[in-house]
Parts: sequence; C-alpha cells; structure tokens
Amino acid sequence: MKCSMTDLLEKSVINASNGNKIGQLCDIELDTGSACLSALIVAVRNKSTPFIAKCEKVRIDWCNIRIIGKDAILVDCAEELCFINEQKNFLDKLWN
Repeated sequence: MKCSMTDLLEKSVINASNGNKIGQLCDIELDTGSACLSALIVAVRNKSTPFIAKCEKVRIDWCNIRIIGKDAILVDCAEELCFINEQKNFLDKLWN
C-alpha cells in the first residue's frame, strides 16, 4: 500500500498492546542521510484539560511501528510515552 503524507496525517495512532488510542499523527521525522522515515510524532491531548486544544507531542521510533493500516497506525509502545519538547512541526515552519 502506498500513501502520501496527507494520508498519514489523517490516521489515529493506536497502542497495539492495549488497544488505546495514543493520539493523532501530526508530523514525521526523516533521516536525511538514509532518506528513510525514522519516527512518527503524535499529538496527544492532555487528559487533565480536555476542553483546551493544547496537545503534547510524543515521538515513536520506526522500529516500534507494527503496521500502517487503512484507518490507523498500530504501534508497540511502553507504558510511559516519550514526550518531546515543544517544537514547530513541518507545517508550522512552512507557514510561519
């Protein structure tokens, strides 16, 4: 199956071990040396403030991706997610 970045950004990211939704894919990380996808950046809603649109971002390494399906991406994920510092994603950098 081939898909574009736009197709990827519409997919939910699901923890394969428990079936819980981690969040929505918001960016990808590329290794420019090998021209390969190295990680997914996932926007995770803060559960303590569900009505505020602020999301934290989690980095999921390529080796933890189980399958990229038609509707969702299944990943193997530790109990503790690896949150990353707030940084502008590709689209933010493009438009700002």
